[in-house]
Amino acid sequence: MLPIIARWSIIEGKRTEALNALAELVEIVKTQEPFVPMYTVNVPNFSPELTSFPTPAANEVVFLSVFDDAAAFQKHLNGVFKIWLEKNKQFFLLNNGNLFVVSEWLERHAGFIRPSMVTPDSNQGVAP
Repeated sequence: MLPIIARWSIIEGKRTEALNALAELVEIVKTQEPFVPMYTVNVPNFSPELTSFPTPAANEVVFLSVFDDAAAFQKHLNGVFKIWLEKNKQFFLLNNGNLFVVSEWLERHAGFIRPSMVTPDSNQGVAP
């Protein structure tokens, strides 16, 4: 298994469209890419009782994903992701026409994932 954290930025004023498009991407990956065992899209939580250090950008998007291996990641990038991005890249920060991404590959050292962490289908695609 190959975990990755990736950070993107939503263009100011495009949050709703971007989050809806990202929900579509999640569903496409879920249904068409069995070699992706985990694919989550997260945004900063600014609840008053929580404090993040440093304070994240309001338009940040954080992917926590796991691919079967490096070949699976390449298949994802060159498959449904590439098609999805062409349709939706106007919602995200670009650099010379390419999606601006900050990413970090991880190697799981220890840990677990409880069944309660699986997002119910009824929550998929709901933009906050």
